[in-house]
Amino acid sequence: MKVIANTGRLLNILIFLPLIHLSAQTHVYPPYWWNGMNKQTLDLLVYDPEGFESSPVVDGVEVLSSELAPNAHYAYLRIQTPDQTEKSTFTIGKGKKKRIYELRERKAERVHGLDPADVMYLITPDRFANGDPGNDRKKAMAERDYRRDSIYGRHGGDIKGIRDHLAYLQDMGFNSLWICPLMTNDQPKASYHGYAITDHYSIDPRFGTNQEYSQLVNEMHQREMKMVMDVVYNHFGSRHHLFLDPPDSAFFNFHEGYLQTNYRAATLFDPHVAASDRSRFTDGWFDGHMPDVNQRNPQMASFLIQNSIWWIEEFGIDAFRVDTYTYPDQQFMADLAKAIKEEYPDFFIFGETWVHFPEIQSYFVEGNRYNPIATYMDAVTDFQFCFAVHETFNQPQEWAKGLSKLYYRLAADYLYEHPENSVTFLDNHDLARIYGTFGEDMDKLKASLGLLFTMRGIPCVYYGTEILMKETANHGVIRQDFPGGWPGDEMNKFTAAGRTGAENEMHHYISKILNWRKGSEAITKGKMTHFIPENDIYVFFRYTERDTVMVVLNSNPNEARTVKKERFAEMMPSQSGTDVISGERVALKELTIQPKSIQIIQL
Repeated sequence: MKVIANTGRLLNILIFLPLIHLSAQTHVYPPYWWNGMNKQTLDLLVYDPEGFESSPVVDGVEVLSSELAPNAHYAYLRIQTPDQTEKSTFTIGKGKKKRIYELRERKAERVHGLDPADVMYLITPDRFANGDPGNDRKKAMAERDYRRDSIYGRHGGDIKGIRDHLAYLQDMGFNSLWICPLMTNDQPKASYHGYAITDHYSIDPRFGTNQEYSQLVNEMHQREMKMVMDVVYNHFGSRHHLFLDPPDSAFFNFHEGYLQTNYRAATLFDPHVAASDRSRFTDGWFDGHMPDVNQRNPQMASFLIQNSIWWIEEFGIDAFRVDTYTYPDQQFMADLAKAIKEEYPDFFIFGETWVHFPEIQSYFVEGNRYNPIATYMDAVTDFQFCFAVHETFNQPQEWAKGLSKLYYRLAADYLYEHPENSVTFLDNHDLARIYGTFGEDMDKLKASLGLLFTMRGIPCVYYGTEILMKETANHGVIRQDFPGGWPGDEMNKFTAAGRTGAENEMHHYISKILNWRKGSEAITKGKMTHFIPENDIYVFFRYTERDTVMVVLNSNPNEARTVKKERFAEMMPSQSGTDVISGERVALKELTIQPKSIQIIQL
């Protein structure tokens, strides 16, 4: 492909020497860095719209390599950072024009990672709460659809709206936020979702500023909450500067015309795979406005890895959720994770693996013996658990269907070194809402949430589940506004007074379990033993030496079931326990479990 002329919106991210000015369109990626990093080399991508005839002159730091890119607008510099921790600077020059590049002192705060004691709340930020109506519209940006009644338009939710409701989330028992991408998405249509990034170093101005994001993370840490950043390596937005005017056509995967991926992750390890099928999966475009990134290109790989470290170091992020994890080059993904963990050993990375069957899902987690690549991945999104819970309540139990599917999916935990790190969920921003899927059945929702919060793994709840959001139609609708998040909303469901009786019942139910869960050693640190489901009953135990919790699920839609202690005696050290929800004492000799219900018993 020929290099495309620059037509994109560009951002001045340079620090200039006094009285010496470069074009406002000049870039250096990354915009600044830090001394004292474990890796003491830094790759700079330098852009000047006037072009380079020779490599830029660098003074004040050791240059390991310098070369011009195939597109003369760019130069590649590899720098040896000083062996010191204090702040320092050096200059990058072109003729009489110079700029200062800053190497800062590292921040004292370090990341916290995730573990099974955490519970995430997933937010689509444009649709959660509008804390600052003044940033809703930006004339210089391509999007023109700003109507709240437009399902794919921007509605105005922002960082301040999230920050304003941290107490609401913390009181409910959530201690971690996974927020869909907040980086700039300057696309002309459906820019609200954030997954077509056009600037990797700035928060979208309609969500706020980098400073506001920093304030949000800092306040979360003060509340002992954790920030999970949603990152995308597979594709850019089509209006990204590096796509409109790429340093090298090899930065992206191009095809004759538009070639869409086949979405088949199994092609990565299928022993019978056709090479064309595998190539189409890895190099095909996810969508027509999302050009596929070539992570095999070393300069592109450095751009992405350093960008990731930049966000962690600058803002103190605790974990990454990696969008479309299976689609990029897998060796690159492993190199990325390794580079991050060399700087931040406690950092947690989990990948979106929207696939079917446990053998496909488990392939991507660190320790899989059939994967020739050491992935350094802590966990994946457990779609198999999600699908099995849906089937549990929507199909009758048979040998391998209904409730039995849940049992088999958990029996497949042998495929993971650390199944307790799996990120579990009932729905998310891409799926029909679970309450609607269950036909607005409160009993099914309660039972499935009880399962989610007591099962092994790190649970995640999609925003609005607590107020019975139920849409199933399409992405634009399931990502609906949270009532009360906008000035002038008729109802404010962030408050008990604004919620219906049923909504308050669900809100209380979630709060009750999650706040109990915090203090349950069995749930947050314990092992798991389960029993083969019989007659629509599934029983499992979470336990440590000092703490045991018994969970009994009845998936039958119409009939109560009786559970006798004898079968489970090996895991029951006592004759009675306490029902976590009601607080009542429970005799364990014989239990009656109502249809579509769960009982959580502290032994």
